[in-house]
Amino acid sequence: MGKQQETTRRLGGSRLCQLGYGLLLVATASSGAVQPLSGLYRAGADVNSLQRCDSNLVYWVSGDNTVALALREYVLKHGRRPFQPFYVELSGELTGRVRDGNGAGYDDVLRVASVEVLSEQLPAQCQDLPPEG
Repeated sequence: MGKQQETTRRLGGSRLCQLGYGLLLVATASSGAVQPLSGLYRAGADVNSLQRCDSNLVYWVSGDNTVALALREYVLKHGRRPFQPFYVELSGELTGRVRDGNGAGYDDVLRVASVEVLSEQLPAQCQDLPPEG
């Protein structure tokens, strides 16, 4: 394998590093009861979600901070097709289900605190997931 080249950019106050096929977005936005989560992130018209690879849970991703906005902006800009899933490892706070608005119908609402891994390459455990919905 050749030497991987690193590219660093600023995105919405966050630092984005590109390492080969994977991406690393490091930022913080919240202090509270955060937990590590991973899965498939999708963005598009009326979609801003994280689908866990280890369960059937799908969370609405709240876009109310710079980390979530930078994540959404990056995926919308670099996705090759509408609603293309990106694998993410992140930390966030589950804030509870909502009955109204965009998050209605999802298992929970996720407020993203930081994104550690963002990649177009999907791990084996995520490749056979049905599309959310």
